[in-house]
Amino acid sequence: NNNNNNNNNNNNGNHERSSSGGGGRAHLKPIGRLDMMTEGLILITNDGQYVHEMTLPSNAIRRTYRARVHGRITQQKLNSIRRGLEINGIFYKGMNVSLELNKNMNRSKGGNTNTWLRITCTEGKNRMIRKVMDHLGLQVTRLIRISFGDYDLNTIPPGLAIEVPVKSLDSQKRRGALKKKSNSINQREKKKKEKEEALMKEQQVDEVLPVQWIRH
Repeated sequence: NNNNNNNNNNNNGNHERSSSGGGGRAHLKPIGRLDMMTEGLILITNDGQYVHEMTLPSNAIRRTYRARVHGRITQQKLNSIRRGLEINGIFYKGMNVSLELNKNMNRSKGGNTNTWLRITCTEGKNRMIRKVMDHLGLQVTRLIRISFGDYDLNTIPPGLAIEVPVKSLDSQKRRGALKKKSNSINQREKKKKEKEEALMKEQQVDEVLPVQWIRH
């Protein structure tokens, strides 16, 4: 039997091995890992084959993150993330990325902003999102995994582990690699892109406006 747990884990090292309950011990394994600076969803199971299938690159199981980044967002940078790019000889596949437009953007001196992004990927390379953002001049100040395959973090509080039903591998595999959207979805994406561009244009204006001194 699979005993999968959703675990919102701020301190990754201490919570990967949770109590299995009952009298015996189960050899528990995490499905994917989070580095020490990343928080959010961790799945734990006693089924090694399930771990293998969930993390096998050819199965392209989707992971979604919320990332707060500091720096200037441009359409060119978003397009680079979506296309994929090579960093130090390692190619990182394209990821779905969008701005969380209804979040307040906190501007700092010099016009740089803290922006929340929603990122979906199908790879689990070491510190991938941080490396891609850093390559584009964006600093990740917070990173939260909110879903892995059909498992969602939802409102599970930090540090809590709960037992959840096993999700079918077939349905998660069928989603497959990130693909181009249909026409109807493309229209929604176009409107979202227009909002992104307007937001980034506003940010750009803030950056170029000179300081005006007022004489009394």
